[in-house]
Amino acid sequence: MSEAIEVINAYNEQIYQIYLEQDIKCLSDDGYQFQGENVIAINNPAVVAASKAGLIDYLNSVCDTLNIEQELKNPNTNQFELFTATADIKYRLGTLYLYQPYITILANSYGYLHGEKHFHYSQTREDARFNRELPIAFEGLYKFWQRLGDYLSNFFPELILEKKAMLYFHAPFSHIHSMYPQLEKSKNFKWLKDFAENQYPGFNKHRKFFVHYTGYDTHYFSRFLEANRGDEAAIAKLDQERIDWLPYLKEQLNYCNEGYLKLMYFLNEITINPNQDGTFDYQLLAAED
Repeated sequence: MSEAIEVINAYNEQIYQIYLEQDIKCLSDDGYQFQGENVIAINNPAVVAASKAGLIDYLNSVCDTLNIEQELKNPNTNQFELFTATADIKYRLGTLYLYQPYITILANSYGYLHGEKHFHYSQTREDARFNRELPIAFEGLYKFWQRLGDYLSNFFPELILEKKAMLYFHAPFSHIHSMYPQLEKSKNFKWLKDFAENQYPGFNKHRKFFVHYTGYDTHYFSRFLEANRGDEAAIAKLDQERIDWLPYLKEQLNYCNEGYLKLMYFLNEITINPNQDGTFDYQLLAAED
């Protein structure tokens, strides 16, 4: 065995141990079993029903009209994109847990000059990698929810046509609210819509800042410089922030796993029937109070 492979194996063993210790789960774990559900087969009823109603054929025609590769708007392709997205988030989270014990604790990094306490930030390699991995984890979360929106939009091809495939996560929820309010009675849909309105904006605000404005490493260092005037409360706040990111991201991964099930449950509880004018009628199998 080469030295490089030995290093890779040792690294992976550390990551796997962290997964166990922190109970970090993704959709592809345990043979694609999550909360007692086979997450691969769970979409079969909805896809079969949509196909029988002619919806998949219409989806393919929309893809042809917009010159989109049909694979990109295929429910089964989108499904596996959701699996790989949660696996990627899990890996990023494991990596962050690996580096966190070795990051610089600003409260412990100080000296005195002319009798005044001054903090300093001597960044280690592990500290830098923690800061630079963090935005990538947020990008993984963003990818998951974008793909979940894509999956849902596959069942409403008229939305894809209307938006010319330029869809964002909120689009199918707004579309259903406007066009098919009867579907909003679903508890599963309510969970997804509540997440889109109340949870998603918070994490996406961080993601957009890291991606479109300043990376986390630069942002963290600049705030340290602003605080470095003996402001111990500001320094403690910066230290606590990097402790808090991991449970926050773990919670967000759990939202992803749960959101996947809610989406599949929702799609499995609706009926789709073609109308004579080429449109489709959507109803819940059993209206919920």
